[in-house]
Amino acid sequence: MRTLVIGFGNPGRMDDGLGPALAEKVESWQKPSVVVLVDYQLNIEHAAEVAEADLVIFIDASTEATPPFCFNRLEPADKNSFTTHAMVPETVLETCRKVYGKAPPAFILAVRGDRFELGEGFSNGAKQNMEKSEKFLSELLQPGDLTARCMEAAGC
Repeated sequence: MRTLVIGFGNPGRMDDGLGPALAEKVESWQKPSVVVLVDYQLNIEHAAEVAEADLVIFIDASTEATPPFCFNRLEPADKNSFTTHAMVPETVLETCRKVYGKAPPAFILAVRGDRFELGEGFSNGAKQNMEKSEKFLSELLQPGDLTARCMEAAGC
């Protein structure tokens, strides 16, 4: 089973960098069935990577997530924006479904952030939330039926 982890956000906007930082932690675990992508934002080209996966986990910072994080199932949806250079995960999935005829099961780990102004580094709350998110992912990405574990863990 090929699992794709996509961490996105802007590290130059403090807590918005939680997605990339957490994805880089996952990459450092060097799990052979896990492929990690890091980007500032999602775009139409990510649909090609999603099409190659059996399961996708998106990681992003959120001001709306209940601390420390929320983990939810995503469904393909056409949530249009003014450009295909910045998309939401649901639209990446819908693009994958339309272009490649399939969309793998997908989930989002929304890590609670507090400060999104220009600057580097994380707020104290975001650091704590990231640590808890990292522990959650390390337990989730164990051998076995990952899809079932994700389904069981989903829901805030």
